[in-house]
Amino acid sequence: MMRALSLVILLAGYWALLSGQFHNNFLIACGVVCIAFVVWMASRMGLVDDEGVPARYYVGLLLYVPYIVWQVILANWDVLKRIWAADMPIDPRLTRIPYSTRAGFVTVTYANSITLTPGTVTMQVTQTEMLIHSLTKEGEDSLFEGDMERHCKRLEGG
Repeated sequence: MMRALSLVILLAGYWALLSGQFHNNFLIACGVVCIAFVVWMASRMGLVDDEGVPARYYVGLLLYVPYIVWQVILANWDVLKRIWAADMPIDPRLTRIPYSTRAGFVTVTYANSITLTPGTVTMQVTQTEMLIHSLTKEGEDSLFEGDMERHCKRLEGG
């Protein structure tokens, strides 16, 4: 029941953020009906579990989001500099990066975070490593340093 409630709160917050409707009672009622229908269907399909609604990670994500936003800004700046400056090298490479996250949600968050930062793309994830395409040696080196993985591991309490 707590997972369903957390899903309702998450969906209501997302709906409010995207719609911006706080004064039109008809639209608010439509939002409530749609949220109730989605939660009901997800419950009937067996999706309201730890994998489908990883509520235990929500508080940690609030702390992780500012970090990943900053990393995206820094990576965008680096790629922009490389596009505009002829003397900055672009050296594409494929690398296997080992990782040690335990929870599936955290591993997916880590892989998606790598892909979100411009200049790196997660191409494959196995049980122990990720195949990463990086635009530069510096991008590859930053993944081997493990700062992003450490931030992700904080989600699982590590």
